This record gives sequence, structure tokens and C-alpha cells, in this order.
Amino acid sequence: MAMRFLLVAALLPVALPAFAEDVPLPPITPEGQYLVMTQDDATSSSQCIGDPATPMCAVETMLACWHRARDDLCRVAMDVDQDPHFGGKSPGPNIIYRVVRTRTLTDRIFPWSPERDRSWRPGGLTMRAGDVQIDVVEKNCWHEVSAKACEPVWSLVPTAFIIRKNGERWIVITWGFAYDPRDRHRK
Repeated sequence: MAMRFLLVAALLPVALPAFAEDVPLPPITPEGQYLVMTQDDATSSSQCIGDPATPMCAVETMLACWHRARDDLCRVAMDVDQDPHFGGKSPGPNIIYRVVRTRTLTDRIFPWSPERDRSWRPGGLTMRAGDVQIDVVEKNCWHEVSAKACEPVWSLVPTAFIIRKNGERWIVITWGFAYDPRDRHRK
């Protein structure tokens, strides 16, 4: 019995990181394929806008806030009480978007210096190990919703969203360019 306890005690620290890394990361969107976000949930790819039950649902809720001009969705995505005024005054165009990278941050992997985090966001901003990074490329669709008709946003530089588990939900902590757009050597 004592030997069994010692074996479990010795293996427990090795097994715990595996449980901590069990994060529902979205799949990378295949090249040439896109997800769609319109002004209406019924014609959008996401089935979870407004319900950040997964990291990707938090990102899609934030995208909907911006493109639908709905600060209530920003409050949900960022888990804040006051309107952050990111939604704009009028809805933007429909968009198509792709997930180009996902990862769980470790104490050695951070997409940018924590000092770059924006001071406007209430609550704790510091990225930490266990946070999730989802990089998304967007295209604005002013008329037709298709890969050829839509225009790149930010010259197709991915936006990196940093998401954290908060109880049963996921919240967007911060976002920014996944890399410096002037760095032509990174893709």
C-alpha cells in the first residue's frame, strides 16, 4: 500500500501538466478556406457568438463586437462591466476569416512583451503560461462574400488574440499583430 502511494505521489507532478494543457484549441483553417461572419448569427459560421465556452468562441464574440458594432458582445468577450466602445457607431462589412495558428503559452513562449499590452483594458492584463493564442487573418467583404471579392485587413497580417480561462468561460485578455508587419521574413 505504501509503495502504491509513493508511486502515485511520484507520478502526479508529471501527469498534472498534461491535464493543464488539455485546452480546446480550434483547428487551423485549411489554405483557401474561410469562416464567415455576417450581421446575423444564422448566416455566420460560428454557432457560439455571445457564449465564450471555448477560446474560439471568445475570439468570434470579439470579432462580432467589432464588425456588428455591438459593445454588449465586447463586454461578454472580455468579461467587463462597462462598454469598452470598441464596437463603433455603425456595423462594418461582413468578413471572412481564417485561423492560421493556435498555441498554449508557456513561460518561454509569449507573442510580445507584456509591456505592450494595452492599458485601457480593465482587470489583469499580464499574459501568463496557460493562456491561449489564436491568430486570425480577416478579409472585409463590402459586397459579395467570397475569397476573391473580399479585401485583406491589415495586409493579411494575423491578429493574435490572447484568451484565458475564467471559470467556465474564456475571455479575451488582449490582442495585437501576431508579428511586426514590417518584418518581411515572418509568415
